[in-house]
Amino acid sequence: MFFFPAVLLGKSISKLTKLLKIGGGSAAPGLYALKIEPELVNKLSQQIPKNIVITGTNGKTTTAKMLAHFAKAAGLKVIRNHTGSNLERGIASTLIDGVNLSHPWGRLNRHLGIWELDEAAFNSVAPKLKPNIIVFLNVFRDQLDRYGEIDTVVKNWCQTLQKLDPKTAVLVNGDDANVLKLAGCFKGKIQKIGVKGYKIRGESAQKLKEKESLDFEARNVKLNGLRGSQLSLIINHKSLIINLPLPGLYHVYDFLASFALGINLGLDSKKMLSSLKNYSPAFGRVEELPFGCIFLIKNPTGATQVFETIAPNIKPEDRLLFALNDNIADGKDISWIWDAEFEKLQPTTYNLQTICSGTRVYDLAVRLKYAGVDPKSIIVVPDLNKALKEARTGLKGRLFILPTYTAMLELQSILVKTGIKKHYWKEE
Repeated sequence: MFFFPAVLLGKSISKLTKLLKIGGGSAAPGLYALKIEPELVNKLSQQIPKNIVITGTNGKTTTAKMLAHFAKAAGLKVIRNHTGSNLERGIASTLIDGVNLSHPWGRLNRHLGIWELDEAAFNSVAPKLKPNIIVFLNVFRDQLDRYGEIDTVVKNWCQTLQKLDPKTAVLVNGDDANVLKLAGCFKGKIQKIGVKGYKIRGESAQKLKEKESLDFEARNVKLNGLRGSQLSLIINHKSLIINLPLPGLYHVYDFLASFALGINLGLDSKKMLSSLKNYSPAFGRVEELPFGCIFLIKNPTGATQVFETIAPNIKPEDRLLFALNDNIADGKDISWIWDAEFEKLQPTTYNLQTICSGTRVYDLAVRLKYAGVDPKSIIVVPDLNKALKEARTGLKGRLFILPTYTAMLELQSILVKTGIKKHYWKEE
């Protein structure tokens, strides 16, 4: 009874927000439509033949984008929450946007739904999506004020898995001891991805077995700086050589997850791999700019991996721009910066001009000082727009921008106004 009015309201709000340039319709349409029709996500998503859910602390957006890239290369029509709005309202907004109103009651003409879900939202939204495949990427301390400790996140995931159809295909990171616990919660089959000789460190509650059996395993990983990486992918006792156009070990895991999802969907492995040469990163995730690049940092493990990736590539003429916010979407508790290993950037950055910005700019500057950065080279500019201008003035090398989540969104808006980028909702 309320289904069509809810969709119509959502579409109207989406059009209005884009017209007035007050947002991309990534959350508000779904927020208000769900007030009229609470079962909107369930009803719309079931019009899609296959739905995939991607959750975890790090890598959701990259994994989702890469899988969508593979699926589109295979000729599939894909719908996904590409703006990164990963709560129920974000899923609803995306579904509403995809509805064709020329049909009397509105229809979705898509082959595949790819949904990245917030760690907490997974428990309430995944059952409504009735996913055919789920992947759990990892679980690290992230936004403790919202999620609680790791054990709480895993416990809630377990309870949700127990309620899902055992026929659901479930993939987990076989190198993460905490995620592996999910194998004991699900009645169906569990597939594992991982990298030979590498185990998640620092967040594990228990030691991993020395020979954890992996269904999709990366071997002989060679990291080639910011250019990408090379690896051997072992699947069904066959070895495939992969040239990945993304840097860092963490992106190897994202690739493994997206490739494994593609195989479970029945996509051709050769076509997936050949399409990699045309893949471009999601905004803020190793995104190239005319004057540098952006690396999202949002928790200790993810930030440390970014530092390890960029440190060998920083040159004396380069600059760093950090932006630390404590908005709701970032987490109000920013104590995580003391667990992130900023020291990994030394000694390369000791005298490098380093600009600090964001709502918690002074906490950030202090952390960098204790990490060994020369205080004389630290410039504090709370306003991000002014900080970016400061960082680019007289720049002779590259600018490495490392923002937290809402700072990244703010940066996106700044770059749009200067004509460097498109609005985020226009990017796929």
